[in-house]
Amino acid sequence: MKKLYIVGLLFCVWGTYLPVYAQHAVEQDTIARRIRAYTVDNPMWLEKSVEPRYSLIQMGYSQVSGEYRTAQDAQKIKNINFNSEGAVTIKDIRLWGRFAYNRSTEDSTRFAHQTRENPASPWYFGSYGYNHYERTNYFIQTRGQKYFADRKYSVFGGLDYHVGNHFSNNDPRSTIDAIQVNGSLGASARISSGWELGLEGKYGYGQERVEIAYRNEQYALSAVESPYMNYIVRGYGWKVSDWLSERNMFYQNDMKRYGAKGYLSWDGDLGKFYGNIGYLQEVQHYRQTLSNDSRINELSKFNLDQLSYQLMWNLKRGNKTYLASFNSLNHSGKDWVTESGNAQNYVYRKERQTIDLSYLIKKNKWQQFYEANIGYTHEVRHDGGTETRLDYDRMDYALSTLLTHATTRNQEVEFGVTAFAETNMGTSWTLPLINENVFHQYVFYHDIRYHEADVWGGKLRLGFTQRLKKGNFIKLVGTYTYRKADLGSALDRVNLAPLGRTREVGSVRLSYGF
Repeated sequence: MKKLYIVGLLFCVWGTYLPVYAQHAVEQDTIARRIRAYTVDNPMWLEKSVEPRYSLIQMGYSQVSGEYRTAQDAQKIKNINFNSEGAVTIKDIRLWGRFAYNRSTEDSTRFAHQTRENPASPWYFGSYGYNHYERTNYFIQTRGQKYFADRKYSVFGGLDYHVGNHFSNNDPRSTIDAIQVNGSLGASARISSGWELGLEGKYGYGQERVEIAYRNEQYALSAVESPYMNYIVRGYGWKVSDWLSERNMFYQNDMKRYGAKGYLSWDGDLGKFYGNIGYLQEVQHYRQTLSNDSRINELSKFNLDQLSYQLMWNLKRGNKTYLASFNSLNHSGKDWVTESGNAQNYVYRKERQTIDLSYLIKKNKWQQFYEANIGYTHEVRHDGGTETRLDYDRMDYALSTLLTHATTRNQEVEFGVTAFAETNMGTSWTLPLINENVFHQYVFYHDIRYHEADVWGGKLRLGFTQRLKKGNFIKLVGTYTYRKADLGSALDRVNLAPLGRTREVGSVRLSYGF
């Protein structure tokens, strides 16, 4: 962990000494920032879409509260984060880097002794008594690209490193350590005027280590069902058993990822077109290393395939900029329960498609940004052991605007408003009553009602920017988001986790560009 702090400090120092040109645009031009974020994920266009030199430091705080949430989400979340990022060009090599720190506290988390980075997991611990969680995460990201042969060819790639520590401080207390490393390497070629083609390979490794213990042994020794009892959840509610029949209250999940991504772009009179298609397979291996008798207890294997498509178009004409994008992400997972004869039990599928349209215009001392979004989500969780199945479709819509006014004192004031709605397009579920257990009473029935609800809400944004010398700036932004759900009729089942109707998010962020 000490090495991690040192690396993070080096990133901050590196950003401090980067020369900066037109730094203010890095934070203020909304479309340019979105394109930069897109090219960080797709580094074939890093050199063309990320500024030659910039540096940015941000600190933020947010708080989430309200009872319209999934059953395994927290009632209240407080989050503190720090982010330092920048780009530099060294001998025609474009480099980008980021260091981020995030610390959150979760009050009243139920049935979720998990890292929250692996929501499709088919094997984890949980208790229906509420836990208080503290989670700390560190992220380091790097990207690079270099062109050759009069910009006809290029090589590009990146590395992501993530370390997390999570723990609950009341019984049953959980300690979770996580590490993720992902790397990529690719090459591109200019195949004709304005056309560029690229291919990228990906490899990643990760591990999650989870252990459950009790400070008060009275809770662990009692055979009477209580909120303090720890359960092992397999699949989607199958074999939910307490620790009395499962004495080894720890496991590790080793992950490996293999994938590839293809790129194609065109730059012409009609603007810039970007497209990519990617495939990633993640293999998760759940097991216990039993040091006392020098053997390994195999638990489960889980294969999660990811297929993604992205298309984006950008056009700039004078003081007007246009951006349109389409994104599709599909997950498909299935498990193999090793301890039960390598049987298949749990199937997980999720697909998400979005269309985003943006328009930016600059007039004198005003900058106006408008955006429209529409999205579709389909998710299926099917457990064969209990014939538990949840299948739902949802549509979401949003309209937003951000107005920025520059004063005569090198200051800028911004005001933004967003209206959004989510609509249930259909929900189906099955569970034979004879197979009902504590997981269904606290999680399954709650989430059925959550996904059946129609939701509406809005977001307000206020910001203030002070420009400094040499293009530096300080910026303060505050946001408030409110969501309200229209719930359907109650289920004719025993739901022990009632669902609320509202959810609120407040945040404040301080940025310094230099």
